[in-house]
Amino acid sequence: MFDQASLGLPSEQASFNALGQALYVLIQPGDTRIEYEVNLLHGVGFARTRVFTPAGQKEHKGERYESITTPFAVLKSAQDLRAACYREGNGTWFSAKIVVTAQGSASAEYNYDTEPEGFPGDVVTDPAAYVEDQEFFPRNLSAQPEWLRQRLAEGQASIEASGNKRERR
Repeated sequence: MFDQASLGLPSEQASFNALGQALYVLIQPGDTRIEYEVNLLHGVGFARTRVFTPAGQKEHKGERYESITTPFAVLKSAQDLRAACYREGNGTWFSAKIVVTAQGSASAEYNYDTEPEGFPGDVVTDPAAYVEDQEFFPRNLSAQPEWLRQRLAEGQASIEASGNKRERR
């Protein structure tokens, strides 16, 4: 679990700014924006990054884009932002979409309650990963959506079946 004194809105804003800057430097002349979609648990993450540009070879909702691989610093910044968004007893987000424009503005959408959808080609997340995430970002039972309670139960059963013992919170 993270030290609550080091978290909160100033930390969240600083972490958001760091992630925005890490994405902004990836925008090239002619690009209109970059969209970073990330699903994170403690120790597990999947991300997709699209740079929207008129020269893009792919299309999404009528706009042309290119998929890019981001440096590790972008994932690290997303992990830091997720930690900064943690609220005691209520947890933190499971997925986020960060958009940074060529003009330098940035926005974020956070998913705190819905099970993250995978991206094409992703490996299905082992339910035991939710148990580990619960250890680092605890949620009270009242703040756990039904799907999360189910994943935690599945994960705990998997851990116990493998001979490892972890107490579920």
